[in-house]
Formats: sequence, structure tokens, C-alpha cells
Amino acid sequence: MADRFIALDWGTTSFRAYIADTAGHTHDSIAAPDGILSVHDGKFEAALERHIGHWDKRLPVLAAGMITSRQGWIERPYLPCPASAADLAHALHMHETASGRRIAFVTGLSDRTPDGMPEVMRSEEVQVFGSLDLGVSRFVTPGTHSKWIVTQGDRITGYSTYVSGEVFAALRDHTILGRMIAAGPEDEEAFARGVRVALWDPAGFLHNIFAARSLALFGELPPAAVASYLSGQVIGTEVAHAMRSNPADAAYAVLASPGIGGRYVKAMELAGLTVRYGEPDAIVRGLAIIARHAGLIG
Repeated sequence: MADRFIALDWGTTSFRAYIADTAGHTHDSIAAPDGILSVHDGKFEAALERHIGHWDKRLPVLAAGMITSRQGWIERPYLPCPASAADLAHALHMHETASGRRIAFVTGLSDRTPDGMPEVMRSEEVQVFGSLDLGVSRFVTPGTHSKWIVTQGDRITGYSTYVSGEVFAALRDHTILGRMIAAGPEDEEAFARGVRVALWDPAGFLHNIFAARSLALFGELPPAAVASYLSGQVIGTEVAHAMRSNPADAAYAVLASPGIGGRYVKAMELAGLTVRYGEPDAIVRGLAIIARHAGLIG
């Protein structure tokens, strides 16, 4: 039984690989902007070896993320919530590459919201399983499609998705609101201003975001602060809606890189929520837990 393994987080636009021990501690890592959409003609093995070919082929590989989606290497069906890390371990799909690597593909989770809308996710659930020791039962994973995830014990019982990252990118890059944006550092005051507007009137989002243009036109918002203000409105609207389906006294952990994670923590604190920052590489710990359940590492 191996005492180390390769953790693979292969998403839509990014590739991350880690050599980790049985506790999920990282000993080496590689990151590249080579997500599954950049792999042509299904040549995933060649793409993988291009990045980790110098790593020991005897190490077991656990792969999570969009790599198991319809556009990925091997599509795997979602497991329905509630589900635990042990459930994911039992559902692993084993694959051996032409170069001799043993890869265990980790599938994602599905759910349905109270209004009947289906929900899907891949990789965020592994982050949560790697963070259950934080002492909270609710987690937020910011990103292109952010998730608000509820746990009970060692299981994920449900979650909701918000396309906030994608909406912000579309507003910034493809609407007239973005024409007022000038390059500059993040403006914390402008971000907080946008969050407060959204928390005060979340139903007015389509009306309120026009202020990203009009405030700049009237010189009441510096062009370099427009992006931060608009980001605050988008994230603040997400927070306001998510609060409707979570207890007022709930405690949260945000699992993300410092930049986007810090913005979510700030927005949630402005909303009066109890929130802490989690480990951005929690997915490695989560994959270690799944690998131990599956008997792939000692």
C-alpha cells in the first residue's frame, strides 16, 4: 500500500497536481492553465504526462473535477446527496493508462433544491470533505459557479449553486458597464459599497448594477474602482439570497484562494454572518481521505 499519492484537480480551465502523503500534506505541486477545454481530440493522457511525466508512475493517482464530466476524460455519473467521502470511495472508477499509471476517477454529487431544480458539482465536494475538521457545517466555495454547501456529520446533505463568477465576467467584458472600468488595484471601499447596496435591495440587482456606469459618469466612483464595486454587487446579491435558506446563526467556512476567498469573507461579514477562511488546498486532504477509504494509501 502506497504512503504517497498524486492528487489531481483538473477543472474546466485549470490543471493542478500534487504529490501528497496519507494525511494530505503536499510535497510537490504543479499548476497550469490547461483545463479540460484546452485538451483536443481526447488526448488527456498525453496532456497529463506533459505535466507530471517526471513523477513516479508507481504512485496511485486520484483525479477529481471536471475531468469526469461529459467534456472530460471519463464521464462518471453523479452520486445523489446525502453522500460521504466513503460513498465517493466506493464509486471510484479505476483506469490504467498506456504508460502504466493507475488512476482512480472521483465522481461528483447531485442534488435537488426545494423548488425542484437539479444541482450538480464536481470537486467542491472533495474540498468540503477535506475541511470537515474546521468545526462548521456550512461551506462556501467561490468561483465561476460558487456553491453554498450544507453538511451533517461526515455527509454533504445539500447545496445551492450561484453563477456569480460567470455573471461578473460577462458584465465586465461584454456590457457597457465594463466600458467604465480602468485598470487598478482592488478597491475595498468600493467593493463594500457594492455589497451594501446588494444586501439592502437584492431584488433590485438589474437596476442597481447600472450605478457601476452612472456613478463613474458623474465622477462619484473612480474608474479604477468600478470593477470592485460591480463585484461587490454581484457577490452581495449571492450572499443575500443564500441567507434566505440558511439559519441566521449558522457558521461558515470559505474555501478558495486568498483573493476571491477574501472578498467572500468580507461580504459575508458585512451581512452579519459568522465566517472563517478555510484551506484553499483542502481538495488534497479530501482526496487523501477518499484514497484511505478506498485502500489505495495506508
